Amino acid sequence: MRAGAEDGSMHEKELKIGDIAHLTGLSEQDVRALIQTYDNLFAYRTIGRVRLFPQKAVKIVQELAELSGRGLSPDEIAEEVKSGRKSAAPEEPAEEFDLAAVPLPPEVVIELGVMRDTLARQERRIVRMAEELERERELRVEEAARLQRTVDDLQERLSAQQEQLALVAEWVDYFDRRMDEVTRPVLERFRRTVVKKSSSGQ
Repeated sequence: MRAGAEDGSMHEKELKIGDIAHLTGLSEQDVRALIQTYDNLFAYRTIGRVRLFPQKAVKIVQELAELSGRGLSPDEIAEEVKSGRKSAAPEEPAEEFDLAAVPLPPEVVIELGVMRDTLARQERRIVRMAEELERERELRVEEAARLQRTVDDLQERLSAQQEQLALVAEWVDYFDRRMDEVTRPVLERFRRTVVKKSSSGQ
């Protein structure tokens, strides 16, 4: 059993591995692996087969998970956590100062991390939606171009048909005039003949 009551941990709510996993957003398997790898960084007591950790274990697990993703060796990670230093980006000193001056409860730190993760997921979703909208817009532009080409082709065909109809109408008029010119003398002769016969008979 590891001693953890001397620093006042008995006066605060103790956490099981499942509680730490819930607060950090990690799986219980990952939390167990970190605690097993860096056992000397954790104070805890056992009740039967259950380990109970002080609340500061949440922050330690968070730091270990963060540092594990930076390519450091286990010894370097342990040294970072023990010394209280982080291999953070240059923009984080102000945050470290605030945490040192006014320590935040682990729950608040977790909530901030959850909020950052949620915002990051929303940003990625917005980017995906913007890409999908852009692809949809490009498809609509291509479809509109195809429709315009179809309309232009139909208009050309209609114009050609109208020209053909106009030509046919001209030929019809021409043949009508020719027929009039041919049949008029015949009708005149027939009319004169009929008149003469009528006069003779009378």
